[in-house]
Amino acid sequence: MSYKSCIVLLLLSVLPSSWAQDELQPDVQERIADVVVESQPPNVQASMTDSKVLAAIEQSQQYYDQAFAYYRDGKPRKARSSIKKAYKLIALLSADEDVSQQLRSDFLSMTDKLRSLESAKSSGQATALDASDEELAKASMAAKVVAKDVQVHTIPVDPSNPVTRQYLAYYMSEKKKDVVLKAFERSGRYREIIESELKVQGLPKELLYLVMVESEFNPKAYSRAGAAGLWQLMPATARKLGLKVNYWVDERFDPELATRAALKYLKELHSWFDDWHLALAAYNRGEHGIGRDLQWSKATAFAVLSDANAMPQETRHFVPKFMACVILGENLKDYGLNPVFETSEGYDEVALEKSLDLSIAATSADTDLETIKRLNPSVRAWCTPAKTPGFIFRVPKGKKDSFLAKLSLVKDWNPTPDLVKYRVQKNDALSLIAKRYQTTVEAIKRDNSISNARSIRAGQILKIRPGKRYAESRN
Repeated sequence: MSYKSCIVLLLLSVLPSSWAQDELQPDVQERIADVVVESQPPNVQASMTDSKVLAAIEQSQQYYDQAFAYYRDGKPRKARSSIKKAYKLIALLSADEDVSQQLRSDFLSMTDKLRSLESAKSSGQATALDASDEELAKASMAAKVVAKDVQVHTIPVDPSNPVTRQYLAYYMSEKKKDVVLKAFERSGRYREIIESELKVQGLPKELLYLVMVESEFNPKAYSRAGAAGLWQLMPATARKLGLKVNYWVDERFDPELATRAALKYLKELHSWFDDWHLALAAYNRGEHGIGRDLQWSKATAFAVLSDANAMPQETRHFVPKFMACVILGENLKDYGLNPVFETSEGYDEVALEKSLDLSIAATSADTDLETIKRLNPSVRAWCTPAKTPGFIFRVPKGKKDSFLAKLSLVKDWNPTPDLVKYRVQKNDALSLIAKRYQTTVEAIKRDNSISNARSIRAGQILKIRPGKRYAESRN
């Protein structure tokens, strides 16, 4: 296989399928491959130097940031253009055999972010506390700093940091002050959980305010990059930390489980870098990215990295932004903030023996569906996970006994709809479909006015009335 063909295959493997089919027709693929090949040395054997690799990764991150900004500003066509540039650059890097293994984790991370950004489009959520360069530039450098700001912290907090002062001014501006206030009010629901776990793991109390930076204490927060929950964990990171992220559940949205996982990760990062500012930067950028930044710049501290512009701007601002949130959180009244903290919601836990429809759960618990979903934020489907006996389910405080009593009277915990739609697949037969849904061929023929069982075709939609055993098998 030619070198150019390899590049085309690589591009098609990382681009979203819709692009590969609709936009990268053969002539377009050929032109992109030419661009990439022409960018390589004639013998295609010379490897990029570390500095060039780092510069290329930095450039792809900038294209990603640019695309994010375009989507935020309602300019999807420009955003897609920036994403394509990032894809081509990543493909170019991966074509160099000497660096492809070195960049494997970064390559996968960047392609995941690009895919998530493209699929999310304008639906992704940017934190309301993010600020553009222009917004920060307009923020007054005369942010009020009170004496308490200089108290001793385990994680260094510098109220004189210029970027921190800009964020303080920005957060106290008329435009953002109410947003900040509401975020701190939401924190009341999760403070006890987070502070308790910080104490258990022996971590600095200041890390409570990392949640302010990441999600503004919004447990449903979901970023364009695919990060989710209070602590904005990426799917791969969450799974590595022991959280389940699948069709049935996404434990990143469970405040208790996500807090334990995130703090475990932060503890590992601090152990690795032996510096809290570098650990925080790595939480934002990834440990491999910060490791490369340190090696390239020969820096040994976050401040040096920042001064050398050796990190993406988002990461350079991450620690100053965190320090601003710590200062505000510890001096709320001094900054004119008087939050009425929300209170945590009590609940009882029940171990379920089989899958349970959330609507039936709500009825059995004498509450509404919204409350059940709020108490069980990790459940993504209409029911609790299939084939997961012992699944821990939450019901309103004081409802456990009555819930179990009423549930014991329910014969079918996860009833099948009277009719389901099924799209006929290639090589399907009515006998196979009937077996799958625990019904009969005659019943399917009757519900779909089919006279000849062999007349079904791929793509045809059938209405099927599943049998009783089908519901039992789903549990």
